[in-house]
Amino acid sequence: MLNTRIKPFKNISYYKKKFYEIKEIDLKSNWNVFFFYPYSYSFICPLELKNISNKIKEFKNLNTKIYAISNDSHFVQKNWIENELKFINFPFISDFNHKISNNFNILNKKDGNCLRSTIIIDKNLIIKYINIVDDSIGRSIDEILKNIKMLQFINTNENKLCPYSWNNDSKSIEIN
Repeated sequence: MLNTRIKPFKNISYYKKKFYEIKEIDLKSNWNVFFFYPYSYSFICPLELKNISNKIKEFKNLNTKIYAISNDSHFVQKNWIENELKFINFPFISDFNHKISNNFNILNKKDGNCLRSTIIIDKNLIIKYINIVDDSIGRSIDEILKNIKMLQFINTNENKLCPYSWNNDSKSIEIN
């Protein structure tokens, strides 16, 4: 899937107390993070979502939008946000129809929920990063931010590579 265009989808999103339809074409011209979480009302997910909310300005400074996605209905997501996650400052997408999870091949066929996954999509709708972890561990939001910075750097600097230790002040590796 890496370096391929995302497949079409049309789902319901919830943000700022409103439901709206979202399609893959709506993502164009921004970098995007699809932050899949397996269950609303779980123990690890709120911690990750709180960390994203605390760093939302950093994502915005990178021209990157965040979308939390689960296979819960948009009504369940709305209820969870309004009753327990009042700090949320980014959209949630309901993948109740499993369209997005199936497109990315991250649907757990045993229980019908998506795997705990992070997918970074560039402004041309090309998949640039995929990370899938066990449901029992959380993800580092700082690592996601670092990966976005590296991807954006190599996107604008042809013939350069970023070692894992790279940061904005580090030298990249030049290839000829």
